Amino acid sequence: MTKTTARWTGNKVLFDIESDSGHAAQIDEAPILGDNAAMRPTEMLLGALGGCTGLNAVLLLKKFKQPLRGLEVEVVGEREQEWPKAFKKIEITFHCTWDGDTDDKLVDQALDLACNRYCPIHATLSHGVNIGHRRKDHH
Repeated sequence: MTKTTARWTGNKVLFDIESDSGHAAQIDEAPILGDNAAMRPTEMLLGALGGCTGLNAVLLLKKFKQPLRGLEVEVVGEREQEWPKAFKKIEITFHCTWDGDTDDKLVDQALDLACNRYCPIHATLSHGVNIGHRRKDHH
């Protein structure tokens, strides 16, 4: 089981996000709701997808002995107009920089595996997931 906790800071809608692995991040919204002090939750979702597919791409490209020098993963999400403004389309672009000749077939295979085989974020978003919620009161 993987767990994170989002804790309200008490300031507008600024939240501290803490993970079981001991790492932290923050989320916020633009004014008037927030102070624009951190990434939006929707941006963090896209960032998680880019980071997850990206780290898998790096590992696979190295395994396939491709001369990767740099990688930037751009993730663009198109959202619905009406609330809850869900993402209706997400596009991932891998901007690759190389230190030599590549095998296009191996590179394409690595990127496909990074997205469709090894990234749990991609699998969750592309296949859907059952999300429940409940309440626990503390006094």
